[in-house]
Amino acid sequence: MMQEYFKNKVVLITGAGSGIGLETAKILSSYGANLILISKSQSAIKLHQKIINKYKKLKILSFASDITIEQNVIDIINQSYLKFKKIDILINSAGKTSFGKLEDTTLESWNDIHNQNGTSTFLLCKHVVPIMKKNKFGKIVNISSIAGRFRGMTSGLSYAYTKSGLLAFTKQLAAQIAKYNINVNAFCPSQTMTPMLKKLIKDSHDPNTFKNITNKIPLGRIAKPVEQANVIIFLVSDKSSYITGSFIDSNGGLY
Repeated sequence: MMQEYFKNKVVLITGAGSGIGLETAKILSSYGANLILISKSQSAIKLHQKIINKYKKLKILSFASDITIEQNVIDIINQSYLKFKKIDILINSAGKTSFGKLEDTTLESWNDIHNQNGTSTFLLCKHVVPIMKKNKFGKIVNISSIAGRFRGMTSGLSYAYTKSGLLAFTKQLAAQIAKYNINVNAFCPSQTMTPMLKKLIKDSHDPNTFKNITNKIPLGRIAKPVEQANVIIFLVSDKSSYITGSFIDSNGGLY
């Protein structure tokens, strides 16, 4: 059973305060996993309190931090290791979307998206993997996107570039550390009804935006965050022990 597998596991989740990361944290807490929750805002800290109120025996750390800065990541991992002595699972869910065409993309915004989506994932892997190597066990899931796998309906060039880069990063890292019994995979969701997508639909000022997105999805609806979280749960469970260096699509048939 899932509960037996995750009991006493230590799971680090970035972007844990909203969307898919939030739903993943809620499921894992119900399975008895101990959590390290990270968000740029205070949302992960608020989630920490909600979870601990419900599951009082769980051990949880939470941080509001900019994980594009290496020293911040080092501090988080050092504090986490002092408390838990291990990190079994890393879920890199933090990210930021972008919009606009080529000529509308500034170098500043390009670099920002690269850092938020790519550099943060690199830094977390860089400082967590040595702990996993020492324990000869680990599960890593990097959250990519349909925009990196094929192309996005709503996102800009810089977003697609970073999410595509995560795929190559995942495959290369998986090959490098497979001998340490560490599985590394990428998850590629399509449009999901997260706060980010809700804001995009609202900001479009087009009453047909929601309908236009939905009509292009063969299943005829936009995914719920919990549906995407359940795929991540599979990838970090013992049910996926022979899967590494793979890209898992969850897109309602949108190819």
